[in-house]
Amino acid sequence: MYFNWSTYQFEEVEARKPPSSREKLFELLSKGEPNAEDVQALIDKDASAVKEKKDGLLPLHTAVLNNASVEVLHVLLKADPSATNEMGTFKDGVMLPLHFVLCERRSLDIVQALLDVYPKGVEARITGEGKLPLSLSLDYGASDDVVLAVLAAYPNAAEDCGTNDDISLLPLLTAIRKKRSLDIVKELLKVYPKGAETRLPEGELPLSLAITTRGISDDVVLAVLEAYPDAVKDTVSNDSSTLPLHLAILKKRSHDVINALIDVYPEGAAVRMKRQREEKLPLSYALTSGVSDDVMLAILSAYPDAAKEKSDIISSHEMVKALLDAYPGAVKEITPTKQLPLYYAIKMKASEEIIMLLANAYPQAAKKRMEDGRLPIEACAVNKASEDLMLALLKLDMPVSIEVGTTVEHCGSWNACVDCNTEVATGAVRRILSETEGGYGKHIHALADACDDVGRSALALASSGPRAAIYEYPLFSGQYRLQTGAPEHRTATSVVLRAQDLGKQSDYGVIFDNWVRDNNGKIDRQDVATNANSIGLDPDLFLVSSEEDDSISKEDFVGICKRQLGDGPREVAIKLMQNKDQWERECNARTEYNLNPKYVVSALSNVPSDTEIAHAVERGDDGLDTIVTKFLGGSKPGIYAIVMIAADRNLHEIFHQEQPEIDAVRVMLRQVFEAVKHLHEKNLMHGDLKMPNIVRFRIDNQLRLIDFDASARIVPMGREEESIAGAKFSSAILPPEMIERIETEEQLEEFNKYWEGEHDKDLVAKFAPKLYHGQDGIMKARYAVKSFHTGKDGKPVDKRLPYELVRASASIDAWALGVLVFTLLTGETLIPSSRDDDCASGAAMHILYSWGTQPEVLSELFKKIDDNAARDLVQQLLQRDPAKRPTITSLLNKHPFFHPERDDEEMKGFVQQMNARLEDIDNTLHSQAKQLEIMNANNLVIKKLSDESRSELFHTRHELLKSIFEATGVKTPTTFIILNYKLPPKASDEKVKKILDLVAAEDGSDVSVDLPDDLQEYRDQVEAGIKWSKRIKSINSKVAAGEVGTAFEIIKEGIKDLISGNEMYLYLIDELTGEPIRADGWPITITGPLEIVPKLFPLMQVGMRAMFFCDGKVGLARMFGFPAKRVPIAWLEGAQESVELLNEECSVEQLWHRACTSRGRYRDSSLRTFVDFLNKNDPGLSKNEHGDFAGLHHIGDPEDGTALWTTLTDPVDIENALKERAKQRREKEKLEHNEHNIQKTVKEQRKLNEHNIQKKVKENTDSSAAAKHDDPDAATDNNCCTKLMMLFGY
Repeated sequence: MYFNWSTYQFEEVEARKPPSSREKLFELLSKGEPNAEDVQALIDKDASAVKEKKDGLLPLHTAVLNNASVEVLHVLLKADPSATNEMGTFKDGVMLPLHFVLCERRSLDIVQALLDVYPKGVEARITGEGKLPLSLSLDYGASDDVVLAVLAAYPNAAEDCGTNDDISLLPLLTAIRKKRSLDIVKELLKVYPKGAETRLPEGELPLSLAITTRGISDDVVLAVLEAYPDAVKDTVSNDSSTLPLHLAILKKRSHDVINALIDVYPEGAAVRMKRQREEKLPLSYALTSGVSDDVMLAILSAYPDAAKEKSDIISSHEMVKALLDAYPGAVKEITPTKQLPLYYAIKMKASEEIIMLLANAYPQAAKKRMEDGRLPIEACAVNKASEDLMLALLKLDMPVSIEVGTTVEHCGSWNACVDCNTEVATGAVRRILSETEGGYGKHIHALADACDDVGRSALALASSGPRAAIYEYPLFSGQYRLQTGAPEHRTATSVVLRAQDLGKQSDYGVIFDNWVRDNNGKIDRQDVATNANSIGLDPDLFLVSSEEDDSISKEDFVGICKRQLGDGPREVAIKLMQNKDQWERECNARTEYNLNPKYVVSALSNVPSDTEIAHAVERGDDGLDTIVTKFLGGSKPGIYAIVMIAADRNLHEIFHQEQPEIDAVRVMLRQVFEAVKHLHEKNLMHGDLKMPNIVRFRIDNQLRLIDFDASARIVPMGREEESIAGAKFSSAILPPEMIERIETEEQLEEFNKYWEGEHDKDLVAKFAPKLYHGQDGIMKARYAVKSFHTGKDGKPVDKRLPYELVRASASIDAWALGVLVFTLLTGETLIPSSRDDDCASGAAMHILYSWGTQPEVLSELFKKIDDNAARDLVQQLLQRDPAKRPTITSLLNKHPFFHPERDDEEMKGFVQQMNARLEDIDNTLHSQAKQLEIMNANNLVIKKLSDESRSELFHTRHELLKSIFEATGVKTPTTFIILNYKLPPKASDEKVKKILDLVAAEDGSDVSVDLPDDLQEYRDQVEAGIKWSKRIKSINSKVAAGEVGTAFEIIKEGIKDLISGNEMYLYLIDELTGEPIRADGWPITITGPLEIVPKLFPLMQVGMRAMFFCDGKVGLARMFGFPAKRVPIAWLEGAQESVELLNEECSVEQLWHRACTSRGRYRDSSLRTFVDFLNKNDPGLSKNEHGDFAGLHHIGDPEDGTALWTTLTDPVDIENALKERAKQRREKEKLEHNEHNIQKTVKEQRKLNEHNIQKKVKENTDSSAAAKHDDPDAATDNNCCTKLMMLFGY
C-alpha cells in the first residue's frame, strides 16, 4: 500500500514477481567478471536456464560477449555443450562463439575451451564474409598462439581463400599484409608450401609483398624466399623490369636480405630497372637510396662492372675505396658534372677520408687547378679542412724532393699553404717540417726560397702563423729556446732544463667561446671552475669576485688566463727522464687523478709529441749537445719528457736564500700539507716529498708539488689490488719500514742477482746495499731500500727478492713530511744525506732501520725544535709504526702548530692533548731510562764477553731467526714447545744425578740398564721430543712434494693424532739454557688446539732446529723438560734419522722459500699468529700491560742488535752459560767433523780398492794368457782367485 499524492488516497500495490533463474543468469553474466561458483549455483537451481535465449543469445554467447573468465565458460560449456555450435547475434553479426572470440582477440585458453567442446567450429565460415576462423584470427589480430592453435586444429584452412572473392585472400598473404610474426608465416608455409607461389589479385607474389610491406621483418622475407626461391626472378606484373632485388634496394632492406636475393639470382645485380625515365643498375639505385655499405658492397661484388656506371653520388669512404678497387680508372674520368672526382668531392664537402683517398689514387689531380682556378689545398682551406688533410695535400705537391731537397715540378701548394694565416695551415706547415710526419725540415732553406708561378718566395708570402713555424724549426723540438748554462736540476734518472716556449699559445677567447652555454656572453663561475683544471689553472681563481656576480665575462676570463699563464713566450721547465716506467707513473698520476693546479704544477698540453721531443733529444736541438758535453759529462738525457710552467724557486732555495722564520715556515708548511692532503683525498701517494720537489710561483706566492715519478695509488683497505711503494726513491726521507737489513751472504747474492741486469752506474750506486760498520770497525750488516723494477706489464717484479715489498700508503708521505718539518725548523737533515737526499752511508740507513729502538736518542734529537707544537708535530709524523702516524687532514684540522691564532675551547682541548702527549713521552723516557740501566748492565756484560761467547751469542740467535722473515722486527720470544700435558716440576738435583749415573752406566754395548720408576716421566719427555721430530720429517717430505697452497692443510693433517683432547699447553723456552719456563700464568692453555697448533707448527720447528743446532739431541730433549745435560743412548733409539733432519736447512726453510715464490702467501703467517696469540694470552699483554713473557728478557750486543731471550740476569751466569753452550757446540761440530772425515776416508779407501782390483784383474788376465800354453791349470786358478777378490770387494 502506498499514498497517491494525486488522489490523496492510500492505494494497494500489485506485488512484483521475483526474477527467474534465466533472468538472474543473464544478469549475472552481463556484469563485469562474474564468479564461476555463482554461475554454477544458478544452473544447479535451474538446469534449463542455460539453454534459454535472451535477445537471440544463449548464456554462453552472453558470457563470451562480456569477456567472462575461462572458468565461467567451462561451467556453461559443461552445462550446455551444444551452445558452441549455436549461432548468436553479436555486434558484428550472426556468428558462432568461436568467431566472436577470434574477432575480439580473446586469449588462447578461451579459444581452446571452445575448440575442445566443438572442434568442428574451426571449419565453420562466418556469415557474409565467408571466411574460416583462421582468416578471421589473422584479420583481427589475434595473438600468435591463438592463430597457431586454430591452424593446428584445421590445417586445410591454410589453403582456403574464402568464398567472397572481393575480400578474401590466402591466409599467407593476409599474414604478410597484416605484418604477422615469423612463427606464423613459417607455420603457414610449412602447412601449405604452395602458398609462396600464390599471387595477389594485383599479380604480386608473396616475396614481393613481403619486401614492400613496411614493418615486415627481414626474417619473414627470408622465410618466404626459402619457400619459393624462383620468386626472386619474378618481375612485378605492372612493371616488367622490377625484380625483388630492386624492390629490396628501394625499401632499404638489410644486408642479409640483399645477399640472399643475390645468392639465389646473382644475375639480378646486372638487370637495369626503369624508374622516372631512367634505367639504372641496382648499384646506382643503392647509392642513391641510402642503404648500408654492406648492401652496396654485396651488389658490387655480384657485378663489379657496375662500378663503371658514372655517378655524381658521394658515398662513404669504404664504398668509394671499393668502387676504386673495382674500377681504378674511375678516378681519372670526368663526372656527369664535368669535373674530376677529387674536385667534385671537395666541392661537395665530402669527408676528408674520401678526399685523401681520391687524391692518393690520382696524385696528379692535387697538382692541378680546379675548374674555378683554385688549387685543391686552397679550396680545402676555405672549407676549414683539418691539419691532416692539409698535410696530405701538401705532401703531394711539395716544391723540393724529400731525399735531397732539389727543386721538383709543383703547382704551388706549399706557397698557398704558408700564405694562409690559419691555425690549420700553420699546423700543417709545422708538421710537414717535423721529422716524424713530413721530414722536410732538413730542407728548410730550400722551402723558404721556393717560388710560386709569379716568382714570389714562400718566406715572402708567408703569413704570421706559418712564418713563425718556419722560424721555430731550428729550436729544440721546433718550439723551445733552451736556457744556456747548467741544467735546472739533475738526478740519476732525470734532468730538468729551463727554456722559453715560443710555440703557439692557447687562444683563451676561443676556449671561452667553447664553454659558453647561451648567448649572453658570460659563463657561470662554477662552470668555469669545473673546467679550470683542463687549462692548468686553480679553480678558486674564478670563484672569487669583488662584485656579487655569479658569472664571468670573456674579457675577465681572458685577463685571468693571461696573467696566470702568460701572454706570449713563457718560461717552461722540460723534465727529460731516462726511465720509461717512472715517466709513465708521473704522466698517469697527472692524468688519472684530476689533480688541482692549486696544489700541483700541471703538465702543459700544447707541447710537441713524445716522438718529436725524443727525436729532438737525439738530434741535440738548440744547443742541447753543448749542455750535454759541458754539464752532463757527455751522457745524453732521457727521451721521455714532461713540460711544465717554470717555477720561481723551489723550497730548498727558499729555505737557504730567504731563511724564513717560524711563522713563515708555518705558512709554507700549511700549503705543503694541504697539497699532500689533496693527493691523499685522490688516493695518491707522492712518494718523494722533499724540498726540491716543492716549488713556488711568484704570481700567487703559492707552493705546489712536482715530480710524481715515485707516486703510487693508495689502495683502500680490504681491496685485493696491489700498489707498491719504492719504485723510485730518495732514501734519506724514507720511513723505517722501507729499509731492509741484509745479514747473510745468501740474501746478498739473491739481491745482486735481482739487480744484475741494471747497467746504469748511477742507478747501480743508488740501489746497491750500503755497508754498516760497528764502533769496532767490524762490518755488522748491509742495508738496502725495499725497491724493485717493473715488468712489461708495469707491475712489480718481486720474484727472487730477499725482502717483502711495502704497499703504497699515506703514512709514507707522512714520514717524509716529518723529515721536511724537522729540516725547516732545525736547519739540519734528519740523518746524514747526499745532495740527492739519499742516505750518505750504511750508518745513516742503520739509523732509519733501528729508529725508535733508543728513545733517549730521539728525545735529544727532537729537543732541537724549540717550539712545543712543532716538536709534537714532528714526533707524531716520525713514529716508527706506520699505523700510528696521523693523517694529514687531522693535523691540518686540529694540530696547534697550524692554529696559533685560535683560542677557542676546541683548540684549548687540542693543546691539552698535545701537552699530555709530550708529558707522556717524557714519563715514558724516564721509565725506559730505568729499564735501560738494567739492560745496559747486561749490554756491558756483553761488551766484556770473550770473543768466543760473543760469537756463540750471535750463532744461537742467527739460527733462531734465519728462517723468520722480517726477524729483526720481532719484539717477542719465538722459541716454544706445545704439549698435550703439563710438565712436572723441575727435577731435583737427586734425580738429575740418577739420570747421569744411568748414562755413565752405559758402556756402549747393547746391554740395557734398568730404569727406576721415578725416572719414567723424564724418558716420556725425551720421547715427546722424538715424536715431534719424527713428525717434522714426515710433514716436510709431504710439503716438499705438494703445492704451497696446501701446506698448512698438510701440517694440520700430519699432527692431528698428536693433538689429543680439547686442551694443549704452550711453554716458552729459555734460549740460552734451552729449558722450558715454569712461571705464574704459564704454561698458556690452548683451547681448540686443532685450529691454532698447525699454524704455530712452522715457528715451533724453527726453535727446535736452533736448540738442536746448539746442543744436539740433548738440546732437543731439554726443550721438552729433560733436566740433565746428557741423555741415555737407549732413550734415543730410533730417533737418529728424524732428529738429524733438524740439522739440515730443508725443513721450515723449504716451506718459507716455496711460499715466498708464491708472492708471500704464507710469509710470516706462523710468526704473526704466534705474536697475536701472545698479545691475547700472555698474562701481562692481555691486560694492556708490559708483557713479562714468563720472566724472559733480552740480553744482547747493542751494536748489531744480536740478542737472546733468557731468564738469566747475573752476568757471570750468562758468561758461563754461553761458554757451556760454545763447548757443547764445539763437541757436536767435532763429532760431525770426525764423522765427515770417516766417511771421506771410507770413500777414498773404496776408490783405492776398486783401482787395485782393476789392476790385479788385468795382471791376472795377462798372466793367464801367457801361462795358458805352459800350465792350463795355473791359469784356471788365477781366474778363480780374481773372481773371489771381486766377490769380497778386494
